[in-house]
Amino acid sequence: MRVLAVVPGPPTHGVVLHALSVARAVGADVQHDLTTPGASYDVVHVPFTDSLFGADIGSAAAAFEAWAAGIGVPLVVTLHDVPGADADPAREARRRAGYARVTAAADAVVVCSAHEADRLDPRPVVVPLPVEPLAAPGPPPVWAGRSTLGVLGFVYPGKGHDGVLDAAAGTGAAVVALGGPSPGHTDLVVRLRAQAERLGVELLVTGTLSEPDLHAAARAVTVPVAAYTTAGASASLATWAAAGRRPVTTPGPYATELAARDPDALLLSEDLHGGVANALADPSSTWADAATAGPDVTEAHLAVYRSVVR
Repeated sequence: MRVLAVVPGPPTHGVVLHALSVARAVGADVQHDLTTPGASYDVVHVPFTDSLFGADIGSAAAAFEAWAAGIGVPLVVTLHDVPGADADPAREARRRAGYARVTAAADAVVVCSAHEADRLDPRPVVVPLPVEPLAAPGPPPVWAGRSTLGVLGFVYPGKGHDGVLDAAAGTGAAVVALGGPSPGHTDLVVRLRAQAERLGVELLVTGTLSEPDLHAAARAVTVPVAAYTTAGASASLATWAAAGRRPVTTPGPYATELAARDPDALLLSEDLHGGVANALADPSSTWADAATAGPDVTEAHLAVYRSVVR
């Protein structure tokens, strides 16, 4: 079975990284633009999130429909950032309508978490995010050995950096953001620095890290933290797991789902301040006995492809 993975978007985007990971796992060819495939394939697989296809959900859905209409072979789409519980009802309605258009244009739909699947009708196939081995860690960062709280991934609204800064106040721990701002959110770093100054907390923002440096940094933080206020399926949690860390995590649909599947993956805490304090008192609690093994995403995706290839 010949599979083409069509993966538009910048190479550092989380959705793009996930799609490339799946492509490697299933042995797919990769195309980075939305031209019509030039070779003969049995199935085409593409990820979808609003920002990869247009300036807004309406234009993104229209672009996806126009491209999908010319494929000519079964099309599988993996949806990311599935709408649900948006604070703006009008935006929520627009996104739901747009995602429904994308779903209708595909032969099979995949999502990465059960709670996202529950939002869609018909219910799509759930294939959890992989936990991929990381490259060997590089040298320890300059702040290694200090008391730190680490937040892994892009800096963007809802990632929880502000809550972690609040939890760090009075503990003597610095907050390390392992990553840089996502496109369009450089202003958030300015606001977080101002918040850190008010609280008397040191904030370190590493910027984009190579995989060896990310691995080293993930192992160097005293306490890893994942305090999202919004999350579909979190690649950052998978990265913490690959580094052998158990982050202090605020409950949410995805965190609760992951904890049910692997109770040792997280340190769930309704009270972020209390969870951080407990972990700082016993940093050994944030280490897993071994890096978590991920689900078999290869066979799961191949089963989806077989279901649509006629």
